[in-house]
Amino acid sequence: MPSFTDGVYNIRNVGRGLMLDLKGNSTAEGNQIQGHEENHTVAQQWLIKKQEVPGSTTNSYTVQSNNQGNNGNGFFTAEQNAQEPVLYTRKAFLLDLDPVVNDMYTISFTLGEKNLVFSIPSDDNKVELANALTGDPYQQWTIVKST
Repeated sequence: MPSFTDGVYNIRNVGRGLMLDLKGNSTAEGNQIQGHEENHTVAQQWLIKKQEVPGSTTNSYTVQSNNQGNNGNGFFTAEQNAQEPVLYTRKAFLLDLDPVVNDMYTISFTLGEKNLVFSIPSDDNKVELANALTGDPYQQWTIVKST
């Protein structure tokens, strides 16, 4: 099972071809996480750090905005219901980056509902939780180390 070394990454939604993006690069509590065309800004850079969860066999990580440099900044949060938006918060949450196929991953909360994954299901480009569907490209992400 692949794992990531701590570092700065870009995360792209397979189905929409959009980058995971901190809307307006705003660190205001509750800001929407969105899909956005690639623009090579810090709003699309995410600091991924491996986290050891006692007794867990999952690939658990924190994923933070990189807008304050490599110390990172805020995290993701969402209510544990389908169609809930994924928002920015200063509270840390653990995420699972689960391999699907060919260097594609699903993203879910380690301590949340396992059937809920990050998705960009509609043309409004909001990242939200969705019920996991095998093979759904709107729920799959590629994760590439920033250069």
